Amino acid sequence: MKFNIDGDSKGNPGDAGYRGVIRDEEGNIKVIFYSHLGRETNNMGELMAIKQGLEILIDHNLHNTITEEDSELKINSIKRIGTGKTPEKFSHHWILSNIYH
Repeated sequence: MKFNIDGDSKGNPGDAGYRGVIRDEEGNIKVIFYSHLGRETNNMGELMAIKQGLEILIDHNLHNTITEEDSELKINSIKRIGTGKTPEKFSHHWILSNIYH
């Protein structure tokens, strides 16, 4: 499985949203998801896309998944949660509180 995600905002903060698609190993679309977030930052749009994609993968018991995201900062933020090391612009608390609440 592979999932591609993206989030954005018109202005920062501004009118924000996210979208994503999950495909099987042959490239067949299994799930398309998207949402409007209202007034948020582009970073929140990116993080909410990651959260929604992971929730769908967990809910459908999908394993061995490749994730593609166009924001290296967000991918590194998520990777570092488990190690306790966070990027300069994000704290562990900020990431968890904004993704899971």
